Amino acid sequence: MEEPVNKQTDTTKMRFSEFLVYASVILGAVLFALQVIKKGGSGFSNLATAILLPPVMALFNARKRTGRSIFIFMAVAIFSLYMFLVYIIISVPVRAPVFTINNTKIKMAYTTVADIVANGFDIYVKQDNPSGRDYKKLLSSGAFKKYPVDRSILVEKGFRRNNTAIPYANYLLVKDGFVIGSIGLYGHKKKDTVLEDCKIIHLKLDEYCISDARANSIRYCLDDVELLVPLQQETLQKTFDKKLWLVPPKNTTDITQLHYGIKWSTGSDHLFWNEYFAYIHFNESNDMTSFEISTEIARDWNE
Repeated sequence: MEEPVNKQTDTTKMRFSEFLVYASVILGAVLFALQVIKKGGSGFSNLATAILLPPVMALFNARKRTGRSIFIFMAVAIFSLYMFLVYIIISVPVRAPVFTINNTKIKMAYTTVADIVANGFDIYVKQDNPSGRDYKKLLSSGAFKKYPVDRSILVEKGFRRNNTAIPYANYLLVKDGFVIGSIGLYGHKKKDTVLEDCKIIHLKLDEYCISDARANSIRYCLDDVELLVPLQQETLQKTFDKKLWLVPPKNTTDITQLHYGIKWSTGSDHLFWNEYFAYIHFNESNDMTSFEISTEIARDWNE
């Protein structure tokens, strides 16, 4: 274990400044290798290894090393490789998107019903199927009842996707008497949760909601993008970069293809971290006509 394993004869302790130089080079190599893996996929792992190996070996050979040193080096290298593979497979949690209504921010899967009510919004709970789609009568028709915020309603455990049209949704988000849209809620994987404590994981706006929002001078934003002004693909691309995965074909005349898709995802397919998906539909004038943002809750696949 004490036999030398390289030709270096210098046995002095490495100065901090010298170590910092090597560490900086290694850190730069690690960051570059991560970008290579991120852009090229796991098939570029050999190239990433070739990028990392020279600065690491330079640090190892900067001083005389023995068998004990190489044993420690190999242990650290194996652990580092393990952590590197873990990062490639599960990545890190993405930052949850924020939908803003005027000055009220809804951070998906974080903002609770109690938070949104404290900002002057009302929650209406479905009592029966409505007889029509007249949103002006929807809240007074008896199909929905304003929740008194008295912790009287429990939301069933588990995750469910919300694919219903707004008039048939379980919960409506209302501001100053008009319908903002429908919301989906999540409490807990294994136990029912009081409605106030549930997090907002889904929000849907249709053309009627958006028309009312324009008439009432409501401002909508997704992260930093204004949604009630004519949409610009360049702005969306600049803000969301690779998250913008779906764009309409150039010069299309098919209105059904006028939509953008945005996803905040990791390599783990919401096994470890939440994932988020947004769709923005618009018309020939680039004005938004409908919007939906949803959450896939990590480790909970109950429908």
